[in-house]
Amino acid sequence: MADEAFPSDLSGHFWATLERRPELDRWRFEILDYQNNVLLSGLACNERQAAAIVNAWDQVIASSPDEEDPSMDRPDESA
Repeated sequence: MADEAFPSDLSGHFWATLERRPELDRWRFEILDYQNNVLLSGLACNERQAAAIVNAWDQVIASSPDEEDPSMDRPDESA
């Protein structure tokens, strides 16, 4: 199953991090853009669940009909 492996490199200019939080008995994940802005963070019960959430987020962003990457500033093309 594709959602089993936690992805660190996502579509576009995004990547994800995963860290075990033993004091919470959870996995903490973050999705960041190229400027290290946190776009999504959360806790998962296990690494597989974190991977499924991150993969789903990436799939929605990658299939968005909006062609512009929301993390990138675009120069004004009308000039």
